[in-house]
Amino acid sequence: MATDNKKPKTESNKKSPCATAEQIEAYRSQFLEPGEVGDRKGIFVPRELVDRLKMSVPLLGIEGLTIGVFVTRILLKHLSGNADILNTLMEKGKKKARL
Repeated sequence: MATDNKKPKTESNKKSPCATAEQIEAYRSQFLEPGEVGDRKGIFVPRELVDRLKMSVPLLGIEGLTIGVFVTRILLKHLSGNADILNTLMEKGKKKARL
């Protein structure tokens, strides 16, 4: 009886780049421009996230881009893009606030 020595196929964690030049430029202009955070306040995020950002942001090679600037831009985009949903949810809550 012959045995099958073939190893099962597994998916690689590596994905080939598939973003268009336009998508890359749009992302760059939204999130990867150097800037200032201004007045700061600490927040708690998982250590794993901070470690990933510490490795990733410097690899982008953009002078003046910091983890704080990158995260601030992502959060501002999220809040503005979801303002209607968040405002609706907050109206249902006990405290009234609007974004």
